[in-house]
Amino acid sequence: MRMWWPWQEAVLLLLTFVLCQRGDGQLSRSTRRKVAIHALIPEGGFFKTLNRTLFADFSPRARRKLGKYRNLRYFDFSARSTILHDDTPNEILQAFCDTSFSSNAVVLFHINNPLSMKKERLGAHKYISQLADYYGLPLISWDSEFSPSARPVDSRRLQLAPTLYHQASAMLDMLRRYNWSDFTVVTTQTFGHYDFLSSLRALTRESQEQTKYTSTGTKTFKFTILSEVLISDGSNNTEVLARLNTVVNTHTRVFLLHASSSESKNILDVAAKIGLTTKDYVWIITSTALSLGYNNRVVRSYPYGLFAISFESGLSAMKDAITSALTMWFETINKVGNDRTINLNTSFSCKETKRQFWNDGGDFFNYLKNSPSQEFNDTGVLKHTSLQILNIQRSDRNYPIAKEVGTWTKDGLVIQGITWPGESTEPPKGKPEKYFLRIVTWKEDPYVMYRDFDNRTGMCEHNAVACRVYSRNDRNERTSNVTNTTCCTGLSIDILRIFAEELNFDFELFEVADGQWGAENSYTKEWNGIIGVLKENKADMAVTSLTVTPERAKQIDFSVPFLETGITIMVSIRDGKISPTAFLEPYDYPSWCLILVFSVHATGASIFIFEWLSPYGLDQGKTPLRDHKFSLFRSFWLIWAMLFSAAVSTDTPRGVSSRFLSNLWALFALVFLASYTANLAAFMITKEQYYDLSGIKDWRLRNPHHTKPPFKFATVPNGSTDLNMRKNYAEMHEYMKKYNRPTVQQGIAALKKQEIQAFIYDATVLEYYVGRDDVCKLIVVGDWYATTGYAIGLPKGSPWLDKINTVLLKMQDTGEVEKLHKFWLSGACKKKKQKGVSSHTLGILNFTSAFILLGGGMVLGAILLLAEHLYFRFGRKSLRKWDKCGCCSLVSLSMGKSLTFEQSVMEAIDYHKRHKCKDPICETQLWKVRHELDLAMLKVDILQRQLSLETGGRGEDGAGIWRYDPEATRQHNGISRRRAKDRVEPIGGELAKIEPLMLAHPSEEDPPIEVMAEANTLASPSSGTDGDSGDRDTPKRSRRLDGKYYFGVEDNVEMESAF
Repeated sequence: MRMWWPWQEAVLLLLTFVLCQRGDGQLSRSTRRKVAIHALIPEGGFFKTLNRTLFADFSPRARRKLGKYRNLRYFDFSARSTILHDDTPNEILQAFCDTSFSSNAVVLFHINNPLSMKKERLGAHKYISQLADYYGLPLISWDSEFSPSARPVDSRRLQLAPTLYHQASAMLDMLRRYNWSDFTVVTTQTFGHYDFLSSLRALTRESQEQTKYTSTGTKTFKFTILSEVLISDGSNNTEVLARLNTVVNTHTRVFLLHASSSESKNILDVAAKIGLTTKDYVWIITSTALSLGYNNRVVRSYPYGLFAISFESGLSAMKDAITSALTMWFETINKVGNDRTINLNTSFSCKETKRQFWNDGGDFFNYLKNSPSQEFNDTGVLKHTSLQILNIQRSDRNYPIAKEVGTWTKDGLVIQGITWPGESTEPPKGKPEKYFLRIVTWKEDPYVMYRDFDNRTGMCEHNAVACRVYSRNDRNERTSNVTNTTCCTGLSIDILRIFAEELNFDFELFEVADGQWGAENSYTKEWNGIIGVLKENKADMAVTSLTVTPERAKQIDFSVPFLETGITIMVSIRDGKISPTAFLEPYDYPSWCLILVFSVHATGASIFIFEWLSPYGLDQGKTPLRDHKFSLFRSFWLIWAMLFSAAVSTDTPRGVSSRFLSNLWALFALVFLASYTANLAAFMITKEQYYDLSGIKDWRLRNPHHTKPPFKFATVPNGSTDLNMRKNYAEMHEYMKKYNRPTVQQGIAALKKQEIQAFIYDATVLEYYVGRDDVCKLIVVGDWYATTGYAIGLPKGSPWLDKINTVLLKMQDTGEVEKLHKFWLSGACKKKKQKGVSSHTLGILNFTSAFILLGGGMVLGAILLLAEHLYFRFGRKSLRKWDKCGCCSLVSLSMGKSLTFEQSVMEAIDYHKRHKCKDPICETQLWKVRHELDLAMLKVDILQRQLSLETGGRGEDGAGIWRYDPEATRQHNGISRRRAKDRVEPIGGELAKIEPLMLAHPSEEDPPIEVMAEANTLASPSSGTDGDSGDRDTPKRSRRLDGKYYFGVEDNVEMESAF
């Protein structure tokens, strides 16, 4: 392998580098992409200078400065220019064919500056823009007449000159600086008037949509366009005068004017004649409305103190525009050099008849638009530009000049050295001087409410105003003609305060003297109340909850309604009684029948049938009932216990099928109890009762005498509700007169006391009282009737009507009216109903149905007890004759047991225990009867023995021979005595070997000895020997137990065994 020395490697690398550089250079020259920028410059002014400026950037000296754009070496770039002498379409089209297409121009540049070139283009600039859009070529323009609204959405234009949007923004910044919030727009149909209006509307709307305060707590500034004056022909004095007269005697003090320079002079002359250019009025005009002469001298039509928005439009500005366009072009080409996906060959030809469009021009335009040297918005307009603020001032030679007093840039407004309108030393307020208005009102919660002065400050609170009111009694009648000053607050007062602030007036608020809303006297045809005060011009405005009606609208003017209302009905809520069947109401009656009647008994019967058929159960009766105690009734008992989860003793089935069915029933019972418990609470509460009227046409209102007692309802007289009832429901109006109340508060009090059953009035007022009721016992029912609204009342022809409407509409747009509505008309009761909150404590009435159920169960239990006794006394005998096979035991074990002999014996023993003797006489008589019984049975035994001896004895096992069995005898308590089973007497045994019975003396605890001796020797079942000895003379021992003596019982024998 050959070894390389270090110097050899270095030489080789150097040669490789040089060869690569030479190859690259040769390749670049041969494969450079041809691109150009084509400038179309109109002839006039300094077009030659502009043309030299364009090519100066392509000189060898200038090209050396382009070294920072490293990708330019891959392009063969050049600049082309065309001087438009005639501005005709043919000339422009020929420039495209001869220059733009042949040089492969990828960007067009155009200047349209009639302000400095003093040449009317007659739409040539528009034609150039249209051709650029048609071919898809990007266009950079400096166009003082550029209109963003006329720009197509897919246009590829970029605008370097300031636009009317920038001028409108500068105007509003001036207004904000001097706190001029309200203005009027005056414009003719000159070029750009629509853009000017649209820009002002958009900026005003943007200010209105701001929050009231910024994040730092500063109050935001909001603009208002008071009016828009559009003059079709600004040179026509008659039309100009008519249009400007519409803003005379209004609040307008600031005018923003856009017109041509000739039209603006005529408009300002007419404005001066009608007094709109004095020191109280501010005029700000656009650059097109200003005509500057030598040394910025202007004609005297422009009043001193007028402001004009202008911008640099001379040679330097256009030279800067050319430099900016070329810089953007170079930056874009440098970026595109790294993007080989863009085809820069436009391939346009004027000989081609088909549509030609540069598809890749959109990507190239995006690079151009995002150039770092300039910043554009979405419409291709510069985001930031520089404007001049000019002010008409008096020169040293006593003629008006336009002097630059400020600038407007992206950093904001800088202004100083101003001459104010009328050459005043202070800026105008931008609003008229305050007016003084007389405003009438009338109290009604929550619109107008009277409050006392603050004890600490002696003044009204911040949301209240001073007002003059009269002293009145409970019937709302004046007790004095002298007014007292108090504080008024409420929703209507808040609206009045906003009016005073927005419209800049002071006011005097006073109460209507007669305390009426306003109604027409049917005899004199005169109106009283607030309507009468306005008709007589004793007040300039009425601010309260004044309802708009057709009759009132004929007498006074109403503003737009600020709140919707109508006529509705209020009733009181009465605590009702809980339903006696409340515990049954979670399910309807068919459901209860299906569950408790069919499901329970069908399932219980099925379980018993399965158990009866199951070999593990009753096995069709083969299993003794003593081994498996289960019956139909016990199956029902099991079903009921499982249904209600009762902790009682039950008998469970043994069969698999019956147990499975029992488990299914347990699951059913779980679901039933869960749903029943979940719904029971809703029915165990006391139901509220009220008159659920459907509305003003409810039958109880139309025919009050159809109820017993008659249905009573009322309203407040001389109000809008009363007038409507009088007009549309005369009979109801006549009936309710005797129940009417002078105020709403008195009507609600009568409603709560049940003096009336319904109160009819304005809907929003009644809803307010419903929400504020202390015990929440009021409710509004029925649909609204005669829907209308509350409005501001003014005398006919009042100049304040339009102003009030403007402020009200503004308040509605900003949501201010809705905020006031929520603040004043919401109440605690209404909130609870909306959230489903209930604060009622449960009482005994809530469980009335449960107590009724318990009492009914006790009564039913007593009935069942009586039926049980009747069965045992009368029905059992008949049933015993019928039940021969024991079927009753399958239905009920208790019933079957009651029909057997064993049960009869146990009942007899129990009867004997409950009816045994309680005194010695009874015991003596009982002993005698038993003694006689024993003797009779002994005699029968002896006769039987003799009979057997006479007939020849007995069989081997003694069968068929009856003898007296001492074990069958009874004790005094009816229980048989027990003897050893191995004691068998021979047939021929002696009579003396009879087992003795007990002897009880009827009267003494210890009987005399002779009685005991007699008892020992007496041949009786009650006294005798022990049997084995056969010795009748052998005395036997006697024993005592429970106050009784037993004879013939040895000491070593227990008494229970002897028994």
